[in-house]
Amino acid sequence: MSVSRSMNELEIRVLNMIINCATFDLPIQASEIRLETGLSKRKVEEIIESLRVNFGHPIVAKKMKPNGYYLPRSEEERQAGLAPYRRQILTEQKNLAAVMTVDLKKYWEDSA
Repeated sequence: MSVSRSMNELEIRVLNMIINCATFDLPIQASEIRLETGLSKRKVEEIIESLRVNFGHPIVAKKMKPNGYYLPRSEEERQAGLAPYRRQILTEQKNLAAVMTVDLKKYWEDSA
């Protein structure tokens, strides 16, 4: 993976919070990251995505309590963190298929 830039200060700060404060058993919540950094929910999500995609950090999230971000230390922890993403992808695929199969002409004729 080739990145054309270095991590910025916020990326470093968020990564350090995850490395130093999060485990599988006690992940760090996005709200804690937001509180410590003053970032919006969306900006935290963008930074997490950048750390994954641009810098190769395998950050995952637990959606069940205790919920939050962590770096997996085993394949089991990785798979547990990937499960919510897999479910989300399947849901989005169903939504996409449902909207794509609607005959718009017929839909609007029937709605009139």
